[in-house]
Amino acid sequence: MSDPTNQELKELILSSDKKFKIHISNLDKKIDLQFLELKSDIKSVEERLSGEIKRMEEKVIGIDKRLGNEEFISRGALTAVFISVAAGVIKYLFFEPKL
Repeated sequence: MSDPTNQELKELILSSDKKFKIHISNLDKKIDLQFLELKSDIKSVEERLSGEIKRMEEKVIGIDKRLGNEEFISRGALTAVFISVAAGVIKYLFFEPKL
């Protein structure tokens, strides 16, 4: 076995350097592709979430309108009960029954 010369060592180093550069560039491309895929996945999830949020806001607005109507009806019914009880008490206390 002979000792490698400086030229052989230089060629070996240069060839390994080229191989490493090729591998690094391939890895860089793969990472870029994965990043782009991940970015598109994030955008699709974001779009779906924004759609769901809009639908939920519409449901909340619908529920709010229905609750507003229920509140109005309940307030009217409570007012009617209060007036009828007050009328009964007034009739009982201030008007004598005719026999």
